[in-house]
Amino acid sequence: MQPAHFNIQKLRWLIAFSLYLFFNPQISTAQQTHRIWLSGQDEATAVNWNFMISGGRNSGYWTQIPVPANWEFHGFGNYTYGYGGDFDKMNKNPEIGFYKQKFNIEDSDRVNTHIRLVFEGAMTDTQVKLNGKIVGKIHQGGYTKFSYDVTEFLQTGINVIEVTVHKNSNNASIQNSERIGDFWMFGGIYRPVYLEILPQKHVKRVAIDADMNGDLKMDVYTSPLSNGDQIVITVLNDEKQIIGKPVYTKVKTSKDQFLVRAKFNAPKQWSHEFPNLYSAKIQLQKGTKILHEYYQKFGFRTFEIRDHDGFYLNGKKLLLKGASIHSFRPDSGRALSKDDILQNVLLMKEMNFNTARPCHYPPDDYFFDVCDSLGLLAFDELPGWKIPLNNKEGTRLVKELVVRDVNHPSIVLWSNGNHMSHNPELDSVFFTWDIQKRRPLKNAAKNEDIFANYSPNFDIVDTRYYPSYDSLKRRLKGKHIVLPNEALHALYDGGGAAGLKEYWDALEASKVGGGLMIWALFDEGIVNTDKGGAIDLNGNSAADGIVGPYGEKEGSFYAIREIWSPIRLLELNESINFNGTVQLQNKFIFTNLNQCKFKWKLQNFTGPNEASAGHRTIVSNKVNVPDTPPGKTTSLKLELPKNWKGYEALEIEAVSPKGDVVLSWRFPLKKKSHFAKKLSPPIKLQLSRDKNNPYTFIAGRIKYKFNENTGSLKEVSVDNKTLPISDLPSIFASNTKDSLSLFSLGKVSVQKHENFYTIKSIGANGFDSFTWIIDQNGTLRLDYSYTLPTGNYHYAGIGMKTNAKAIISKKWLGEGPFRIYNNRTNGGLLDVWDIKNTVNTPGKIWDGPEFEGFFCSMVLGCI
Repeated sequence: MQPAHFNIQKLRWLIAFSLYLFFNPQISTAQQTHRIWLSGQDEATAVNWNFMISGGRNSGYWTQIPVPANWEFHGFGNYTYGYGGDFDKMNKNPEIGFYKQKFNIEDSDRVNTHIRLVFEGAMTDTQVKLNGKIVGKIHQGGYTKFSYDVTEFLQTGINVIEVTVHKNSNNASIQNSERIGDFWMFGGIYRPVYLEILPQKHVKRVAIDADMNGDLKMDVYTSPLSNGDQIVITVLNDEKQIIGKPVYTKVKTSKDQFLVRAKFNAPKQWSHEFPNLYSAKIQLQKGTKILHEYYQKFGFRTFEIRDHDGFYLNGKKLLLKGASIHSFRPDSGRALSKDDILQNVLLMKEMNFNTARPCHYPPDDYFFDVCDSLGLLAFDELPGWKIPLNNKEGTRLVKELVVRDVNHPSIVLWSNGNHMSHNPELDSVFFTWDIQKRRPLKNAAKNEDIFANYSPNFDIVDTRYYPSYDSLKRRLKGKHIVLPNEALHALYDGGGAAGLKEYWDALEASKVGGGLMIWALFDEGIVNTDKGGAIDLNGNSAADGIVGPYGEKEGSFYAIREIWSPIRLLELNESINFNGTVQLQNKFIFTNLNQCKFKWKLQNFTGPNEASAGHRTIVSNKVNVPDTPPGKTTSLKLELPKNWKGYEALEIEAVSPKGDVVLSWRFPLKKKSHFAKKLSPPIKLQLSRDKNNPYTFIAGRIKYKFNENTGSLKEVSVDNKTLPISDLPSIFASNTKDSLSLFSLGKVSVQKHENFYTIKSIGANGFDSFTWIIDQNGTLRLDYSYTLPTGNYHYAGIGMKTNAKAIISKKWLGEGPFRIYNNRTNGGLLDVWDIKNTVNTPGKIWDGPEFEGFFCSMVLGCI
């Protein structure tokens, strides 16, 4: 199907502007949190620090490195995958990075202020000095945000920060949980570093629970306040208009945490389809003086897990559909730009995901900002791959994770580690810090007993990974919600969308279907300068993606987009029964189809002899859609012109309320015999039979030679130049044991008719029979039938033998442009496609669409 169309520049501007209006500390004259950036604000704006590394490439001397960045991508240290030889080398010679940077502090930023030094992420153990003095304890853990109170460490004028970062952790629990895994391991300060300048009396943070009905509960964490201070909370909509009434909380005794409740009438609910956001303005006041002003975005929404039933958002049941995703780019590792993150979310929404599972660690905070703004549900996962964190370190990291992310409406579930890294003692820690009491999932490996030694006071969601189809069907007959959090492993052409249709139909049909997360979004290959800049996937370890390392789209991308489309057009049978009306099924959760826009287009395809490929839209018009709530089906009268049968194709385009193309469908309005005529020569040719060889026929410049023992076409030549094709037809089939070799002689006869010849073969090469019809213009037609031996087959069909290297390109009318694979037949769009013979090697070269392979619903073709 056609890709969706997003106005990316507009989206970037809207996200940045909305965040600025709501959350930028400079929009008010009140005293607000002020940031001094010591690094770039993301990977794209990184600034140089002085740097030295202890071992590996370019080690042992001071130079410079951009911050934020993973140092491997700037020529330092060694590339390390999470197991194997490079991993063993990392453990024997741990890399340590030494950073140093000068920065300036104005006197106005030091007087009567409280200053925090914030690290968004550094791998893995981090020690900090300011002006030669150690600041706080070494932070251990590479994926969570941490900060220090540095008020007493700074001076007016020039200051010096020194940071020592250990790629390995000296904490055994952190090392075993975070630094062993089936993914790349990097080192360095890879997320931003900054100072936060606050007034002495200030809001530290807030935690918000705002439900679908407008009930708001907020924990306000502050510096110690005293009698006479006051907290004022005002809620603003996306147009900065105040909704409801301000909420006042007077401080009567010294304390630093306050619970505030409020009620708002009929707020716009947040959902993945309508991501309505609000902003809470929290002011600390002393009399008429505003001591501090703090902003926090949030959404009114209610997410529920109804045990033995399913997931509900704002009272509506839904299946979670998405993929696992790492923070990753081939040439920067885990250090991402804001545009990288935006592109990731747009990519997932284009595939009609409603959920993302950032896995093995929490992503950048900005990832959830974009999910909040554009509408994508998300998990948030405690670091860990295979070995659980112990209680001490796990308790600390759960707090750091939840405190950072608690207010994002897009986050609907926590993950208490990856498979086999679940620590049940940490479940309660999630509930302690999450005011919304979102449930932490236990992720489980394929053969792991998810119910063993685990008895929470809620039902267990069955997340076991990589179920076979039979296993999934059995689990869906049980009583636990089924949500395989890794499934359909997308190694090369396998997995991804291969099998997704069958899996998804089973999930939709079950009472306890919860959803499915495909493994994984990207092929995570790094640009390895030790290998001449080649994309390195550590063999096939990281070749798991629906798309390539840079987001190169493959067949699964389009198939997933079609299977998970929230609008389904029920099948049309070409032109046979079509009367201008189509059936639409609404699979949205909150969107009525009359909120979407539909357009029909009548089109003709380009011919095989034209230089261009594709189609031409001759006439189009909009369609009025009747009231069709979610879950309902409607008949859509297209109001086509009277001569619509004269066109070759009908396209229907569906556009969401946001303006994104949900999907396009294209159907032929002519039978295959119509298109076959396009292959006939444009001029009349004289067919003749070779007098010396009764199985050779000549039509103008073309000569056909048939095998007299089998009846197959063994040679075609044009102007006495032989084309690289032979043995047409041949049966190509592979069963579960081996490929079939079908060769046998047959009974062959030639018969002359008034205007054509026929060559009939019986029992040759595995065929029951086949017949060539050669008309007076030299056009060939083949009728055939065959019966395969009993068995299970990977594929079966007819073809010919050819010298693939001699074929320069192919042009065909059919569903494309990507090939199909086993039970992945969705995703193609009917059109005339023209592809050159280029190399596309899975895991090495991403230059799709592929030239070779099996293609769906081919009507005609030229090579």
